Amino acid sequence: MRFGFRALPAASGGELTPRPVVDIALEGLTAAPMECLLDTGALRTRMSAELAPLAGIELDAAPVEEFFVAGLKTAGVLARVNLTVADGTEEFSWDAPVWFCDPWPHPFGLAGLEGFLHHFVVTIRAYDGYLDIEPQP
Repeated sequence: MRFGFRALPAASGGELTPRPVVDIALEGLTAAPMECLLDTGALRTRMSAELAPLAGIELDAAPVEEFFVAGLKTAGVLARVNLTVADGTEEFSWDAPVWFCDPWPHPFGLAGLEGFLHHFVVTIRAYDGYLDIEPQP
C-alpha cells in the first residue's frame, strides 16, 4: 500500500511540512479514519482520548502512563483495539495496543512501534514524498 506524504504543522507552528502519514481507522469509527504520523522513534501508538467514547471504547480501570509529547505533560490510557488501514484498493486490520491521551496537543495521532510498525514492512521514500507499507499477518 502506498501513501503520499502530507503537510502537517511543526510542533512550533509555522510552515507546514510534508511528512509520512497514514490514515488509520479505529474500531467503531471506521467511516472516519484518523491521520497518524509515522513515528519510528516512538514505542507507543497514541491517539486523542476524545476518540475513545466516540468509538465506544471503555477506558475505566485500564493502565495509565504519564509522558511528555511536544513539551506537554499528558497521560495515556491503554486499550486493545482493532485498527484498519486502507489505500483505496487494499485493506488490512489488526489488533493493537493504543494509548488514548488527555490532553492531546495534535490534530493527528502517532503510529509507533507497538500498535503499528510491528505489523508492517515500511519503506519511506522521503526524497520522492511517499511511503509503502506491506502488512505482515
